[in-house]
Amino acid sequence: MLELPYELWTGSDSTIQIDVGQTIELEPNYYQLHVQMDWNEKLTGFYFDLIIDQKQRVDTLYLQKSRFYGPTYLHPPPDEFKYYCCDKICDGTIIESDSNGVIRFRGKFKNGIPISNLKYYNKYGKRIRKEVYVNGNLKRIK
Repeated sequence: MLELPYELWTGSDSTIQIDVGQTIELEPNYYQLHVQMDWNEKLTGFYFDLIIDQKQRVDTLYLQKSRFYGPTYLHPPPDEFKYYCCDKICDGTIIESDSNGVIRFRGKFKNGIPISNLKYYNKYGKRIRKEVYVNGNLKRIK
């Protein structure tokens, strides 16, 4: 289990800082969750959209293992931005599944650079996003 501090944007130009292990109650509303991870002098961040309705629930957010990391200093060269799977650079075909065996991510890499389109799937296995890469550069998101 990975516990991270995060920021929750409330939609009213304010944020709530949540520390590791802290629990909060939220009113029904739309929220955006922002999490940043530092590892080995590299940085990555990601966002989740949350829609809270009237039902009380405890939920788990899926964090994929393959992440796009970049250096923590200003104006690094482009070749320092690469995909890593846990603590190893992505190389070859990467397929990630959730605990129920449903594929959540699929892509091919060479030395941390995508050499195919990256595909992301929801908890039902339906593709929700496709990142189109040409020569290792992101061209568009479908």
